[in-house]
Parts: sequence; structure tokens; C-alpha cells
Amino acid sequence: MNYFSMLIKPASSLCNMRCKYCFYSDVAEHREIKSNGIMSQKTTDLLIDRTFEYVKTPGVITFAFQGGEPTVAGYEYFEYFTKRVEEVNKGQNKIQYSIQTNGQLIDEKFCKLFYQYNFLVGLSQDGPKEFHDVNRLGSDGKGTFDHTNYAIKLMDQFHVEYNILSVITKQMAKKPQTLFRYYERRKFKYVQLIPCLKSLDFLPNDSLNKYDLTPHEYASFLIDFFQQWYMAFKNNQYISIRQFDNLVHMIKGLPPEQCGILGHCTVQCVIEADGSVYPCDFYVLDDFKLGSLEENSFEALIHSPAAEKFLKYETPKNLLCSTCQVYPICGGGCKRYRSFYAEEENYCPYQDFLYHVYPKLEEIARFVN
Repeated sequence: MNYFSMLIKPASSLCNMRCKYCFYSDVAEHREIKSNGIMSQKTTDLLIDRTFEYVKTPGVITFAFQGGEPTVAGYEYFEYFTKRVEEVNKGQNKIQYSIQTNGQLIDEKFCKLFYQYNFLVGLSQDGPKEFHDVNRLGSDGKGTFDHTNYAIKLMDQFHVEYNILSVITKQMAKKPQTLFRYYERRKFKYVQLIPCLKSLDFLPNDSLNKYDLTPHEYASFLIDFFQQWYMAFKNNQYISIRQFDNLVHMIKGLPPEQCGILGHCTVQCVIEADGSVYPCDFYVLDDFKLGSLEENSFEALIHSPAAEKFLKYETPKNLLCSTCQVYPICGGGCKRYRSFYAEEENYCPYQDFLYHVYPKLEEIARFVN
């Protein structure tokens, strides 16, 4: 193996915020053990050792950290992790780091470490204060927008590379122009948008929460937001929107880098704080556990019967998929998103979106190398 990427949860589902729509809190509620606490030094050492056993030198290794909130594990955890990787690696492999964070604990020490080890930081901020503070609350029940802005200021000061991740809620879906103008005004260069997913227990007749998206709202948002992005592109004011960039690459015949747009799954290797391993961040569930690092190598975990079971596991696709002209682009979508895409009979938000914007995607693809 010459390239290996994993998603590490050093603080399990622990978090210092109380976002109303948190998908991982929902996942954790569906496990026998909701939180595995903070990853121990023993498990950290084992994870690193297992990784270098698996990757053939020279290779590329990506350690990605997520949560809950990964920085709850503490600065010392990341300091130890990066130093030990450096010691074990001895410069033989290319090491890449990334972290998805709410930014509440980001300080100068974290920024210096992120810069030293070239971390790509994904900062969760749901647009301007009027959107962000509706759902992204601290443990005190107050909005956290000002804290994320402070983290952005520090990362700019210490030249840390970062992108912005925004969850599209009902509130945001109503004002796509406001959101895009905010990204432009703040001069954000890299943005990722993800739809607000309903609980794993959600049934078609259940009542919606105030932040829950409907499929029509999501499609309308994507169409209008894409138009803003397209106009900016035409005016040489390009902002990288991950989902749109991937679509352009696919139209050019290139593979997407975003797994949710592949239309099929691969084993992602998500490592919980106790060393247990799962195939996908959406499926860190007891039924899909691959095994543990204590008992298994990555080679054994990735090719285990449990991994094969996950790859064969399917969720129902939208009935429109069988005749959809843009099906080759999404392949029915991420299996976790499919319940959202198939929520309304005879309607698919992604099909609606792609039918509207496909000619413009083709136009952009002709200008992109």
C-alpha cells in the first residue's frame, strides 16, 4: 500500500458545543457505548505503529482528525502524535495532516503546531452570525460565531491553511445569495457545503425540526447558490466550492476526490478513541464495526468479512435513478444521503439541481485544466 488515509476520533463523540443538528451525536446515540473518551497514549502508539506496518515505503499517509470535537483531546495529544510520527517515519514517507474543528479551543499553540506540520484545518462555520448562531451553540446555550471568528483571525495570523465547512439548514437554504456574499466579503477561498441530515430514526411522517431541510429547499438552494458561484467564476472571482469542483472534474472524465459523490463506497478506516475501527464516518455503529487495532492489522480490517458486509450493504435509491440522465455523475449518491434524496416520491433534489446547471458545468469544464 503506497497511499493510506484514515479518520481519527481522538475524543470520540465528546464535544464542547451543542449543535442542534449534530450528526455524530445522533450516530453515538445509536451505539451501546456513546463515548469512548480520550484516546490513550497506548492506543495512539498502536495506531501509528499499525499505520507504518501497512504502508509500503515510500508512501503517502494522511492522518485526519475529527470528532465530536478532536481538540477536546488537548494540545498535548496532538503534540505527542506529530512528534511520534516524525520519529517513526524518519522522513521515509510523505505525511499529511488535516483536522475538522469547531475552533472553540484554537489558540496560538495550536496554530503554531498546525503551521509546523502543515495541517489543513476545516473550520465549521455556518455562514454569517444570523445563520451560525441559530444552531451552533456552546455548552452554555449561547451562539459561537465570535469564537469561530477568533480562530479564523489566529489562523490568518499564523498562516495556517484552512477551509470553511457550512451545514445547509432550512434557515440558510432561504438565503443563498446572503451566504455567498458572506464568503466573498470574508475572502474565503475554499468552502465545503453539506446538507443538514435528519436523524437515523427519522420516518417520513415525523415532524420536522426548525433546522431540517426539505428536498425542494435543498435543490432550490443549490441552484441559486451555483448561479452566484458561476457569476463569480465568469468575473474572475473564483471560490472553490468542493462539491462543484468535483462535478467539474467528473465532467472532464476525472475521478472525484469526495467519496460521497462516487455512488459507491470504499472502506475509509475511521478509528474511534478506544482503537475500534469502522468503515465510514456515517456508520460508526456497532453493526458495522470492523474490529480493533489491538487485535487486527489494517490489512486484516480492510479485507475483513465486516468490511465486505458494509460494501454490500445498500440503502434504497431514488426511483428516478433508473431513467435519470445524470445518474452516471452521482450513481445514486452517498448511501447515507439517499434517504434524503428519496424522501419525496418522484422527486430528487440532486437531479433537479444537475438538470438546471449541467450546461454551465460543461462550460466551466472547458476552461479548467
